[in-house]
Amino acid sequence: MQTVQLDGPLAALRESEIRLLTDIAETLAEMGEQTDEDRKRLQDVAYDLRDLFFLVAVIGEFNAGKSTFVNALLGDALLPMGITPTTEQIELIRYGETANRKPQLREDGIREWAHPNVGAPGVAIVDTPGTGSVFKKHETVAKDFLHRSDLVIFVISAKRAFAETERLYLELAKNYGKKIVLVVNQIDLLEPQEQGEVRRFIERQAADLLDLRPLIFMVSSKEALNQPGTGNIEAVRAHFRGVFQEAPPAKQKLLAQLDMAQQTVKRFQGTLQGKASLVSADTTKVREVQKELEQQSLGLEGQLVDAHAEVDKVFEGIRQRGLEFIESNLTVRKIGRKPKREALQAEFQEVVIGRALRDINEATSGYINAVVDQSRRYWRSIIERLNQLRELVEQELSGLDAGVYAEQRESLQEAINIAEAELKSYSSGKVIGDIEKMFETNLNNFVSSTLAAVGGWVVTLLAISSIAPGGLAAGPLAPVALVLGGGVALFGSAVAYRYYRRVSSETRRDFNRRIDQVEKSYNQALQDLTQKERNRLTQYGNQVLTPIFSRLDVLAQRYAQQQNELESHQQQIETLRKGIKEVPQS
Repeated sequence: MQTVQLDGPLAALRESEIRLLTDIAETLAEMGEQTDEDRKRLQDVAYDLRDLFFLVAVIGEFNAGKSTFVNALLGDALLPMGITPTTEQIELIRYGETANRKPQLREDGIREWAHPNVGAPGVAIVDTPGTGSVFKKHETVAKDFLHRSDLVIFVISAKRAFAETERLYLELAKNYGKKIVLVVNQIDLLEPQEQGEVRRFIERQAADLLDLRPLIFMVSSKEALNQPGTGNIEAVRAHFRGVFQEAPPAKQKLLAQLDMAQQTVKRFQGTLQGKASLVSADTTKVREVQKELEQQSLGLEGQLVDAHAEVDKVFEGIRQRGLEFIESNLTVRKIGRKPKREALQAEFQEVVIGRALRDINEATSGYINAVVDQSRRYWRSIIERLNQLRELVEQELSGLDAGVYAEQRESLQEAINIAEAELKSYSSGKVIGDIEKMFETNLNNFVSSTLAAVGGWVVTLLAISSIAPGGLAAGPLAPVALVLGGGVALFGSAVAYRYYRRVSSETRRDFNRRIDQVEKSYNQALQDLTQKERNRLTQYGNQVLTPIFSRLDVLAQRYAQQQNELESHQQQIETLRKGIKEVPQS
């Protein structure tokens, strides 16, 4: 059986279309295994373009009378007919000057016939196995051939109008960009009024469920075959004569398969847009987490300033009380009283230190608790956000690059595990315990060293007392001492006073130095705490979140590149379509 021969511009355009279909299939291959079926369809169509017959596919449920309809259209009982599903494989009837009633079985299992009444040279009518059959093989064969058709005639039984399988196949044909004609067969089984009701029902169903408004022919293939000129089959023939007079079948086939390619490209553009939106949502979530890291750090900075101020206030109080204590106990008036070290230390502990311990704990514990509580809330929110992101990835995994997203999911789980470990460290009280131990050590060191210094002050005070006049005035020899030591006393008093002034000044400086030192250690401890928190947050952002963001960015770039390639294919389709339409009729 002859194939359609082309020459001139249309032949060149056919080659361009074959290359374009192949290029689109290669682009889809880069998008993963989920494109396998569509790539096969494009390759099938590219192969069919070599043959270039305009394929009119007859689809419908078994026992809808498809084979009878094809025979009625041919005006010849060419194909076998029966009440059981007789068409078990694809029957292809090509144009031939004479009818060939002995089909040839091709290597792909298709049986080829020939007949002069297929509509025009270059046209082939394809009778497919019935949909909805109990034989699943029939379903598969019919569905696999649907994309190769250039025009779909969907035969519907007037008694079983618009079954679920019919709706599904019509939707599939629409998604492939196929031109669709509905033929309601077996109307001889209906009354005239019922015929109108069935037609209106089918029109509503097609419009409401599928947004389709196809041509609808009401026929009785059985009557048309038994009594030529009846059964309304002539209206169908007239329609096809008009279709093939409008443009040569070869030209229409090139345009029809461009429509199929365009629908495929559009569908995957939508798929890629969904992926890009998902990645964008993922990236947004990661950036939100990173932004929270920055806000958390800034929040700690503000709280740290307040905590420093509170600590400084407490130590300023210690400083004032300590200087007042020194002023009160290391004076000329008290030099002769010989204070006891233990009593003076106890008094210093009670008056100067006692209140300070409570005040310092209040000032620092407020900040520590704020840091811990804020960090605990922060890590909880991190876990919540990352879990949402993981769920999003799980939901969309079937439509994504599974290999890449397996890594992404693993990274998310690792990030969640780290965040949960951080939260556990705060919830267990370990962080607070470590900080409180550090502060307690600082306080104990300060108190111990300062009390030791108080003992030194006592020794110094006693030394001054031994030089001063009061230091020689005690005991039974006091009057003699006063007379004999008059000159010495005057000299000793001057020396004692100068010594007192120096010791008093050094004592104040020593106390101020100790206060400055412990105050600095507290502020440094708070600074270290804050910096440690910042480091934890920064390390988490850099080592955990940044790789997630990087993978998302790689995916976003890949999807953008694929979108650009599909957009380029769309432009090529439009250019090719324009070129085909502009080829003059021969």
